[in-house]
Amino acid sequence: MSFSSMDDLVNKITSGKFNRVDWNKITALVATAGRWYDFSDNNGYPVGNDFTGTALAWKTCDETTGNGSRIFGLPHGGAVSTDTKHILNVSAVTAVATGVPAQLMLVDMQGYWPGISNNTTSAQTLTGTPSLRYTNGAGCRLFWVQRTTAGATAQNIALSYSNSAPTSGRSLPVTVAMTASAIVGHISHSGTAANNYGPFLPLASGDTGVSNVASVTFSAANTGTGALCLVRPLLTLPLTTASVAAERDMLNQLPSLPRVMDGACLTWLYFAGAATAASSNFYGSVEFGWG
Repeated sequence: MSFSSMDDLVNKITSGKFNRVDWNKITALVATAGRWYDFSDNNGYPVGNDFTGTALAWKTCDETTGNGSRIFGLPHGGAVSTDTKHILNVSAVTAVATGVPAQLMLVDMQGYWPGISNNTTSAQTLTGTPSLRYTNGAGCRLFWVQRTTAGATAQNIALSYSNSAPTSGRSLPVTVAMTASAIVGHISHSGTAANNYGPFLPLASGDTGVSNVASVTFSAANTGTGALCLVRPLLTLPLTTASVAAERDMLNQLPSLPRVMDGACLTWLYFAGAATAASSNFYGSVEFGWG
């Protein structure tokens, strides 16, 4: 089901098929301009993701159980089948001058592989079969998030993954360079250096989604550990001016009404357009309706 008209939408909302969640996040260390960061592990509401789990083993994430250790995704109202749930409005604001310009991206985190080491050149075999909310991972993308400090040794990342056909043995089509970072939450392949890509790892020609990953390999040994995350992007929200709310009306202003699947684990990614100060607060809200 869905909304058949504006009257139908109003009727569904007034009958209680509506949920609003207000969120806030606070940055940790200084965020470097030109890089992407995973806001899911930052303090605030909801609580930060601790990326718990067995090293190299798939960990599914959802709305009601989080990662099994803590619930870190935005609570959007629970399962609504046979109705379908959609995002109606979204907003965000920061009063910190260095928090803008920036971009927020709302994603549905399907899950992740934790405990992957930067300190080896051997292929690290990932285990577990992702149970995804999108058929064969259609539209799903990958990013690597740093969990402990990555040193200055230059290294590239390579993957063997399955696309949404699903065809296995797919690989990144270009050289992807990692960036040294002391910031937990940095999406390390993003930045302004040569061969940086963000927020997502590039896919082979013709691929539009990822259903599984077989292995991760680094070109040189470095320090640190990280997690490989599989997400479905839902929307982006640019922040241009401190203390002025960025807003998107997903019905009238931008009639896309992104669908939120039952069980979706909704989290934010953050692109720093400036060197964002430590302990910078970001606030916002997301409104959902279903019918």
